[in-house]
Amino acid sequence: MGFAGDGRGGLQAVVATMTRILDQLQIDHRNMRQLLWTLEEQIDAYRAGAAADFDLMRQIVDYLLHYPTLIHHPREDLLFRRLLARRPAAGAVIGDLVGEHVRLAQLAQRFAAAVHNVAADAELPRAWFEALARDLVTTTERHMAAEEKELFPMLLAWLEDGDWGELDAHVTAKNDPLFGSSIENHFLSLHQRVVGARL
Repeated sequence: MGFAGDGRGGLQAVVATMTRILDQLQIDHRNMRQLLWTLEEQIDAYRAGAAADFDLMRQIVDYLLHYPTLIHHPREDLLFRRLLARRPAAGAVIGDLVGEHVRLAQLAQRFAAAVHNVAADAELPRAWFEALARDLVTTTERHMAAEEKELFPMLLAWLEDGDWGELDAHVTAKNDPLFGSSIENHFLSLHQRVVGARL
C-alpha cells in the first residue's frame, strides 16, 4: 500500500480513514453473527416442537434485508471493485463477492416469505423451513469469514491512500436501525433481546 499523503499528518489521516472503514465492517459482522445465533436458537426451538417466536424471526430477517443488504454490502462492493481495479488477480482469490451479496439478499427474501407464511399458519414442511433458515445462517457466516480472511487483508495490502480518501467520501455514515444510536421502534424488542444476550 502506498502512502503518498502530505507528510505525517497525511499518513495519520489515511490510517484513521482505513481504520474507521474496516472497523465498521467488522462491527457489522459481529452484530450480524449475534443475530444469526439468535435465529439459530429460534430454529432449534422450532425443531424441538417448542413455540418459536416468529415475530422475532421477522424482525431479524427485516433487519438483514435492510441494513446489510442496502448499506453494509454496497460499502463492501465499493471496496471490492476498487481492489479489482488495483489488483485484478484478487478476483481469483476472493471470487464474485458482489454476486454473493445478491444471492444472500435473495436467500433472505425467501426466508422472509417463509416466516410470513408460517406465522400466518400456512402449511409448510417443518424440515424445509428449518433447512432454509440454516442455509441462510451458514451461507452468511461462511461469506463473512471469507471476507475477513481474504478481502480485508487484501484491501490493506493493495489499496492506495487516495483510494481510501475517495471511498470514505462514498461510505457515508448511516444509522444502523438495530445497533445504532437511534433504534427504530420496529426493532425494539429484538434490540432488547440481543443486548440482553450480551450482558
